[in-house]
Amino acid sequence: MSSKDDIDLKKKGSEHSGYTEDVDIPGLDSDGSSLKKEDYAIKPMIQELMEIHVRTEGKDIDEEEHKKREYFNKIVEKAAGETKIDEDRPVKEAEGSILYRIWSMVNKESPAPEDHVEKKVEYIELFYDLIFVYSLRTINAMFHSYEESFPPAEAILTFIFLTAVVMQIWMFTTMFFNRYGRKALRDYISILTNMYLLYYMASGSNLHFLDHYNRYHIAWALIMLNIAYRSWDKLRFAPRLDEIDKEILRNNVTILTFEFALIIISIPVYHLTGIVISPIALIVGYIGKLKEHTAYDKRPCDFPHFAERNLLLVILTFGEMIIGISGFFKEETGIWFNVSSFLVVIGMFLSYGFFYDNVLDHHKRTSGLGFLVIHVIMILAINSTTIALELMSRPLVPLFPKTIWMVITMTIYYICILSIERYAKEHFKFGFDSMAKIFLILAAYTGLMLIFGYNQAVGALTTVVFVFGIFFLFLRRHHIRLREMKVGGYIE
Repeated sequence: MSSKDDIDLKKKGSEHSGYTEDVDIPGLDSDGSSLKKEDYAIKPMIQELMEIHVRTEGKDIDEEEHKKREYFNKIVEKAAGETKIDEDRPVKEAEGSILYRIWSMVNKESPAPEDHVEKKVEYIELFYDLIFVYSLRTINAMFHSYEESFPPAEAILTFIFLTAVVMQIWMFTTMFFNRYGRKALRDYISILTNMYLLYYMASGSNLHFLDHYNRYHIAWALIMLNIAYRSWDKLRFAPRLDEIDKEILRNNVTILTFEFALIIISIPVYHLTGIVISPIALIVGYIGKLKEHTAYDKRPCDFPHFAERNLLLVILTFGEMIIGISGFFKEETGIWFNVSSFLVVIGMFLSYGFFYDNVLDHHKRTSGLGFLVIHVIMILAINSTTIALELMSRPLVPLFPKTIWMVITMTIYYICILSIERYAKEHFKFGFDSMAKIFLILAAYTGLMLIFGYNQAVGALTTVVFVFGIFFLFLRRHHIRLREMKVGGYIE
């Protein structure tokens, strides 16, 4: 450090001299060698800073390493400058502790944008999400009639289609209200209208949904038109819109109106020819939204709001899974099966919750489009796993096909969780080795289920071990990353 830096640090040190702070610092190398904890005690501020700083020059330090170490020293200086010690409390408990400051700076998320008021999830949005849980429940009900046989391909495709439609409505609504939703009467009326129309869709969301073709498709089309109208209304009347906002809203109007037209056209086409073309409208909607990513990249979403909305829907979907495993809690069912099914649900949920709390960067600057797509697929996987568990509780349904279904849905779910890593804090992203281990575990689980899945007790044990194995691998990897960061020492 320069003499000027030394003078500045001495001034800071004199303000807080006379206190000590015990430090657990692995690999500290300020003098070129490691120090043991029992040999290290921070005393006055000037000593503290001198001892915490790391070398930035040496034969073992290349250019990249030099930049990393310079970055760490910069954090130490900033932490020291912001340290405020409360004399009435022990330093270890004070927020002014320099180690607390360093840890907060290193482990922080991306900084929130300046002059930005974080959008909170409103009660009306939570109320709105409840209709999606009801919709998923009615879609799942189409499998209740399969007590002795595995559902045919037609039923599975219908299930995927109906779930994808519901999730598209949720995705489009969430994207709109994340950027342009306000506590306005017209926005509330729009949400409540869509809830009413979703009830009509849910009443026809079953294996015989073609018998309710008009009812289902008219409600679906009106929901698309409603969101398109809200986009037009914002474009026409909302103040302070720049060209990026106008581009996004114009694209919304175009895509949603086009999808509305395709859905309406599908009604006479079905009655005249018997051909169902509405899946084309669904695909066009998703593709059209994905093609908007350029405009969305220019105007990042309110990611904390996005993340919380997705978390709440995931929780509600897991709630549906809790209901789905009720078939295992019967007198004639062995206790192992209801315990194992409950543990599977818990293990899956813990993995997502761990990512949300510890790994996700809640202030990530992103369009949010990819994040939503991942969650659309994830909700479909969770809901499919619920069906697999329900079928598992029915002893007369052939074991092998429902075992394969379980393996496929679980694999998709964990791939989705790993995909969320794209939105993780920089320090907690998985490396190639960790990813390879996880995929090896997935491959091993698939192989074991194919070999031993004919025995339901062994399959249940394998699944429990698998979900908690993945969860504890996440925990271990996170713990290793924390140790690698070496709070109070060199941060990699």
